[in-house]
Amino acid sequence: MHPLKLIDYAGSDSTSPSNPTPDARWPYLKLTLLIITLLFSSPGFTTGFDTREYTLKAVFLERFTRFIDWPNDKSADEKATSFVIGIIGNPDFSALLREIYQNQKIQGKNVIVKDLDNLESLQNTHLLFIADISDSLLENVLKQAQHTSILTVSDSEGFAERGVMINFFMSRKKKIRFEINEQAIKHSDLYISYKLLSIAKIVGGE
Repeated sequence: MHPLKLIDYAGSDSTSPSNPTPDARWPYLKLTLLIITLLFSSPGFTTGFDTREYTLKAVFLERFTRFIDWPNDKSADEKATSFVIGIIGNPDFSALLREIYQNQKIQGKNVIVKDLDNLESLQNTHLLFIADISDSLLENVLKQAQHTSILTVSDSEGFAERGVMINFFMSRKKKIRFEINEQAIKHSDLYISYKLLSIAKIVGGE
């Protein structure tokens, strides 16, 4: 296990200019308009899927990437040219992510969203969202992701304590918050900004 690798900046590809030009602002305006449309529309998702909640979580995912550095991976062409998000156990969320990021970039790359049904397909993934899956499957997924450059994210109670790096939870005021497992980050090849750590609830420390 290595010390927590901190960065004090977000990657140059993932930040916006301090004084953005109209052309630079346009992608962010398009994303904002799309999010507003989704929040006030009723797409054909499964009953019980909260479009508003998961639209906000989709935005959070992009924000997280501004404070994470992935090491270069030239061995996987797809990972080198696109930002790959894998989803395990929540097809509605993957459909929503495809709609939101079909014309938006993450870290300067086009976004590919995949529904994953086997562990062999994890290798080309930048970010892995894990739904409320069985204990045995979670253990296997985290074992495969350990010591890699895969950022694991979930929104299930207790998953951060069990080894997921970032986990969403609802505050008492019904606001979306997130917690970070420092030990899980230490076991990865990722670099994380102290700025992200400073606004998260920290779990899994020594």
